[in-house]
Amino acid sequence: MRSIRLIGGAAVAGAVALLAAPASSGAGGRATAAGVCAAPSTGMTFAPPAYIDTSRAGGEPIVATHPDGTLLIGTHAGTTHFFTPAAVSPTSAAFAQHYTGQTYFYWSDDLGHAWHFVPRSNLPDNAIGSGFSDPDFAIDTTGQVFTSEINLVNVAMSKSTDRGRSYKLRDFFAQVVTDREWTEADQKDVVYEVGNEQATGHMLYKSKDGGATWTSPVADSTGGDGLGDLRVDKHDGTLYEAHYDGKVLSLAAFRKARQDDLTHPETNTVATGVDMLSHWPAFDVDRAGNLYMTWDESGRGAAKRAAGVYYAYSKNRGRTWSAPVRVDVDGHTAIWPWLAVGEPGHVAIAWFQADKALPGADAQTPGTYGWRVLTAQSLTGAGCPTSAVPGFTVVKAIQQPFHTGTICQGGTVCQAQAIDRRLGDYFSIGIDGTGHLYAVYSDTRQGGAVSLAAFVRQTGGPTFGPPAGVKAGGTGR
Repeated sequence: MRSIRLIGGAAVAGAVALLAAPASSGAGGRATAAGVCAAPSTGMTFAPPAYIDTSRAGGEPIVATHPDGTLLIGTHAGTTHFFTPAAVSPTSAAFAQHYTGQTYFYWSDDLGHAWHFVPRSNLPDNAIGSGFSDPDFAIDTTGQVFTSEINLVNVAMSKSTDRGRSYKLRDFFAQVVTDREWTEADQKDVVYEVGNEQATGHMLYKSKDGGATWTSPVADSTGGDGLGDLRVDKHDGTLYEAHYDGKVLSLAAFRKARQDDLTHPETNTVATGVDMLSHWPAFDVDRAGNLYMTWDESGRGAAKRAAGVYYAYSKNRGRTWSAPVRVDVDGHTAIWPWLAVGEPGHVAIAWFQADKALPGADAQTPGTYGWRVLTAQSLTGAGCPTSAVPGFTVVKAIQQPFHTGTICQGGTVCQAQAIDRRLGDYFSIGIDGTGHLYAVYSDTRQGGAVSLAAFVRQTGGPTFGPPAGVKAGGTGR
């Protein structure tokens, strides 16, 4: 067992800001109470953040909540998140001392008070070098956990039948020469995977034997615009994927995915005139089939939305969407939003926010400004009887900056430009079995050439209720 290490500070109260701003409200993003659903009257509070592991790299962490409440985390091993100017620091040992060419997986059955590292060096169940980058989780309806990771020439798929306590490699070459895979699972042993193959573009696969074998790749029928994580509505088997063509943000729905039809998605517009800062949006589906999406804007899109974090929802399984509303409140540069839902309409959004508004909302702007994790909560995320516009309450999840200076927005090219890429390309949040929000992000405050994964969990304020498929009150024990 590896106990977490406190980063410091008391429980975070933060400054509460109430809003639900139509996208046309201008640069400030604020709105009056008229025509807006009530926002939570009190803000969330958070326990002091803590490091999950100080001896392994922790870039672009991904999270999942098992149906029994076990919390799962995967992190990047640091290979392409290495910041050479900081290599002389002793903390850089976090890159080399345990490196096996694999991403790192952890589990917690006590709501994140202690984290357990999952070793994967045993043959033949695992293989060293299976993939150092882009970890992702998928959990089927029976509670089996699937993980994927890439190693430049391959995408490896592994499976756990013990709630993420151990894994067995199912297919070392689930995909080949592929960047940024995402996965999702449905019924027992049914797994979907997408990735950007260098030779053929954006491709979609399906496995019906737990990731051991895969269908022939299906090309993206919308011009290669699929991006970001996948979601399955476990009630009807619809597979969802966000699509973005540089202007229009949409959601593709594979409504006959259970019948193996992956070639005829129904694609519906979420927002037009979008110019995203992040590499992808984030979305989720609740137990009633409602869909929720968040993304960031540069301020340069044709819709003339100010730079910031935006949100929309669908109450008819993605066929039509609400007007975008702005979620962040103070005009500071905000990037990389992620989203999670509990009970229907109970929505959490989190993002990285700079101390100030950066020129052109460019996170690669040189300087010594700090970055924090901010969170927004709505209990009316799908509207209310008096309004279609949800109300959000925004608080800081952490009080002190977890990172100072530039954040790479251009992928691996940043390595050659001396732009800080230790954080990767995203962070993620989840809702646990007790209905509380938790977040895992990459922290560089210890210095060194790689980041460390840090965890923060809500301890007070309104709760969200458990997510779809998760046992109410579950802690994983």
